[in-house]
Amino acid sequence: MSNGILPPFSAGLSFALFQNSSKTLPLAIVNSSGQVINWNAVADSGAANWLSLDRNSGSLQAHEVQTIYATAQSGQTIGDFSGTLTFTPSVGTVEALTAVLHVSQGVFTDNGPKAPQVIRSFIDFVAQLVGSSVQVQSNPSSLQFVNTESDKVQWTMTSMVSWLTLNDITGIPQVGGQKITGTWSNGGEQLKVNVTVAQNSLSRSRNYRTDIVLTLKFTDPAKANLEPTSILIPVTVTVP
Repeated sequence: MSNGILPPFSAGLSFALFQNSSKTLPLAIVNSSGQVINWNAVADSGAANWLSLDRNSGSLQAHEVQTIYATAQSGQTIGDFSGTLTFTPSVGTVEALTAVLHVSQGVFTDNGPKAPQVIRSFIDFVAQLVGSSVQVQSNPSSLQFVNTESDKVQWTMTSMVSWLTLNDITGIPQVGGQKITGTWSNGGEQLKVNVTVAQNSLSRSRNYRTDIVLTLKFTDPAKANLEPTSILIPVTVTVP
């Protein structure tokens, strides 16, 4: 969609719980337009009894990314449940996200790759004004991850905004961009990434907020249908 909010991005609103338990997943919503957009989110009757958000409405600045959190709460009933979470923006098209809940008697664990160890869980950039220019301190900043999965996985790291680029510097530095990818074959392998802010894209007196998304999926065709694993790394830039 060229105007309005992009469909919510997440690891998938697919929950697997045992009875009387809960789980929370992040959702990132993106304003792809050049104007402020107000939004609200409502769960339909299929999900209203077990799905909730930390907030049901908000306001997105132009090209801003916001993270909200969806929580599933199971009860005594065992089985599969589904519903729809509908996002309505003040500009653009209504977007619907399917939510699924599986409830079992015992602990029902995720079957995707194990999440990597995260050495640094967020980046807070601080900018300063030098004459008429914006200069971001400690730019680029680095992230580091350690693989904990024994099976071979493909990793993909994505920047959701044009003012943030990624570079794999684990070995020989690779060409950077808003999306980089690679593979891990063994547990203990590392990934080091430089995160760079495009200073010329920033405006004065504004706070920028986005999430970098790291997604893992198995490369074995026999496991192709297993759910990927995703983690979000918050990034903020404060411009005076």
